[in-house]
Amino acid sequence: MLLRSLLFCLLIYGNTQALTVKTLVDGNWEDASTWSNHLVPTSPDSIIVSHYIVINQTLNIYSPTVVFIDSLGTICGEYLMDVKCGSSLINYGHIYLNQLKIRAGLNYNRIECKNSIVVSGCLPSGTGYFNTYPPGVVLVWPPVFCKTIDTNWEGGNTSLTDFENNTLKIYPNPVSDETLKIISLGDTKLKLLDVLGNEINAISFDKSTELNFTNLPNGIYFLMLEIKGKKQVTKILKSN
Repeated sequence: MLLRSLLFCLLIYGNTQALTVKTLVDGNWEDASTWSNHLVPTSPDSIIVSHYIVINQTLNIYSPTVVFIDSLGTICGEYLMDVKCGSSLINYGHIYLNQLKIRAGLNYNRIECKNSIVVSGCLPSGTGYFNTYPPGVVLVWPPVFCKTIDTNWEGGNTSLTDFENNTLKIYPNPVSDETLKIISLGDTKLKLLDVLGNEINAISFDKSTELNFTNLPNGIYFLMLEIKGKKQVTKILKSN
């Protein structure tokens, strides 16, 4: 295991001749402004995902690409991610997809799909592998939480979130050991979920409320809000 990890680190970081593409902000995979070279990656030598990235169509990863998702990274979408022979996927973050096909890779955290996960080798025999190491898990689980194609990424993590002509404001984001302030102009239903979908808090409020994050561990949370029959899901990052 250690040898494989070192080899992948060398593939991603050690080869100065390799083309490496990194995410710059939360956003859609197909949006050039999401990526460090302002080009949507096709077949680079390595792709590093350190943000919340949504795919809006089938994503094929071709040889010799290595996709590395770090602990702050997420890939999600209602589509198939197909990791072809000769390419590989290393996951320390989160993957929420409709389907996943993979021939080679390592999973150290969480992979969840709605419909299926297919693990298969490549020719010649033995060239493909996929291993999950504790605390990693691989699940086919219908209630997968994932942002959609109409996600508004404007402003990034540090700005206020505006919804329907400034009727909703959420700040600060990221949040640390403090309260998250939520301002709305109408009756609002609220649920706070952890990254596994566990409900942490559920309330209804009018105009404003605050959520205390002091006793919550660092990580990603989902704030689900319903205002006048319209729903929005916002990713909240808790960090010190």
